[in-house]
Amino acid sequence: MKVRHTLICCFFLSLQEGNPEVTDAQILHYGVIGGDFKAGFSFNSPGTWKMFCREECEGENILINTTDVRAQTGRYSIEYEWTGSHVLSVSISKLTESDSGQYSCGLAGSSSSASLTQFVIVVAEALLDGNDDQLKHFDKETGSSLTVGCSFNQPGNTKLFCRGKCGQGDGLVQTNDVKAQSGRYNIGYDSGVLYVSITQLTKSDSGRYRCYLSGSSSSSFRDFQVTVTDAPNIYKSNFPLCSCSAAGPSATTTGSCTPSLTLTGSTEQPERAASADPPVETEQAAVTEEGDDSSKLTYSEVNFSKRTFGSPNGASSGNTGEVIYSAPRVHVSSDVRDDSLYSSVA
Repeated sequence: MKVRHTLICCFFLSLQEGNPEVTDAQILHYGVIGGDFKAGFSFNSPGTWKMFCREECEGENILINTTDVRAQTGRYSIEYEWTGSHVLSVSISKLTESDSGQYSCGLAGSSSSASLTQFVIVVAEALLDGNDDQLKHFDKETGSSLTVGCSFNQPGNTKLFCRGKCGQGDGLVQTNDVKAQSGRYNIGYDSGVLYVSITQLTKSDSGRYRCYLSGSSSSSFRDFQVTVTDAPNIYKSNFPLCSCSAAGPSATTTGSCTPSLTLTGSTEQPERAASADPPVETEQAAVTEEGDDSSKLTYSEVNFSKRTFGSPNGASSGNTGEVIYSAPRVHVSSDVRDDSLYSSVA
């Protein structure tokens, strides 16, 4: 009997969600989780078609594509108006963290061609207005990103993002512009709100931070605390995310995966060693030379003992559990000893 055992495990990688990386050339807009976003864009020429898209305007990325002056689809809406220029306003209601990313909108003479403007939305996890009695705390995982909005009553020219109390050597980013970046740290100023961001967080980023706005006559700040812990390790010894394809007859296992048992080649009766016992007559042979008949096969159990998959040769390692692959057995008369027809490989 020729038997091939196939064990296929698939591993899935999870990606951390976070705010998109931005460059100085991109148009940047901010929002806060649970709030509403609205922005208007001017175009030099009119268009019959109005488009609002996530990333590129193709396929399922198209959120709205209409010839109407205004339209809405779910949380997304669009509105066109003439104010001395052609203005297209786009809106998203009830923002979530997953709304962070790149978008496009534009006017077009046809549904297949458009003059598009690209922009980025960064959604902050919280808006600090200074009215909280307790210090705001954020729990994050390594590799993720954090954006916090700091609202101020008075305008200011100098914007700072610091670790600690903005003393000497505490500054991470400082600018008089509406946005600035230094390594993994970002500042953005929009409608009286100072947004500060940290990307690709590490455990060493844990600590207290301050966003600071300084004007000609006054200055204000907002503090918050960040704790960064290791992201959950999906590569456990028992492989919780491992799944196996099952082709052919099913097999019973103890463990996290179910192997498949695939029969290939011809079905041949095993050779038996010569014996002094007289031959045993059977009424019917279970397997013939005419061809395979899987209905006449009894499949034995495949048993995976709990073990650590630390070595590719784990089945033969002295520190691992025993793995037994059992081949199909052939039905014969009860007069023949069962163990002589049982094939196993340890």
